[in-house]
Amino acid sequence: MNNLTFVIFTFNEEKRIERVIKNLKNYGNILIADNQSTDRTLEIAKKYGCDIFIRTKKCEFVETQEMMDDLEPFINTDWLYWAFADEMLEKSTLEEILKIIATNQYDIISIYRKNHYYGRFCYDAFASKTNKIFKKGTIDFSTNVIHGFGQPTIEKNKIYTLPKQFFVHHFMNEITQSYLNKINGYTQTELVFNQSQKNIIKLICYIFLNFFINHYILKKGYRAGMAGFHLFLMMSGYYIVKNMKLYEKNKSLSPEIIENENNKTRDNILSSFIEDKVS
Repeated sequence: MNNLTFVIFTFNEEKRIERVIKNLKNYGNILIADNQSTDRTLEIAKKYGCDIFIRTKKCEFVETQEMMDDLEPFINTDWLYWAFADEMLEKSTLEEILKIIATNQYDIISIYRKNHYYGRFCYDAFASKTNKIFKKGTIDFSTNVIHGFGQPTIEKNKIYTLPKQFFVHHFMNEITQSYLNKINGYTQTELVFNQSQKNIIKLICYIFLNFFINHYILKKGYRAGMAGFHLFLMMSGYYIVKNMKLYEKNKSLSPEIIENENNKTRDNILSSFIEDKVS
């Protein structure tokens, strides 16, 4: 067996997990890191002989040192691949990963993840690069934040970046309602890390220059048609909502405080009725 374990994080993934297992099973061990699923996820995983790790600790995101420490005893290979049930790899990409591992020249392999939205491939629009293939002990997650992937503990020359033709297919299945729910959850978690709020003009410029020109035009998001345009709108919405929440946090705004301010105006309105009655 190859010196690689695919760690797949799951929660109620019975509709997607079988395809993911079939995609990866001939290229390494598979460890299902499951968040106490209540559907057939584990039944399907056991059918294919996958190893199972049940996650019992609550966490907002999985890229933490505590998670890595919990997983290590279940990983019997030097290398692991940090995977999710909404991702798949082409055969050529899997073969390239094993080829690089076999050279024994590197300790981390960095790979791009490219998005599918509304079932359409969005080319390089909002593609991200992650060190998700690595040897145990080469990434420190102790100070990691949401959407981050820790810090390498090795020299840069030991990190290999796969060419862009070898990438992770990321299959987003959200429609507007479910994506808005995700935006609300993620941005609420991000408040914990006290990220700086952008000036609204700078934020609009950033969204236009980076998202529209860079991702939608230069990285060919437009080639996905309305799917690419809606992905641009949703990603823009994410940053706008995050900035609005940071503003509210910095101003210590809450429904109760806002209602107190509203009550002052209400009382002023009522006071005129009292004055009229007295006169």
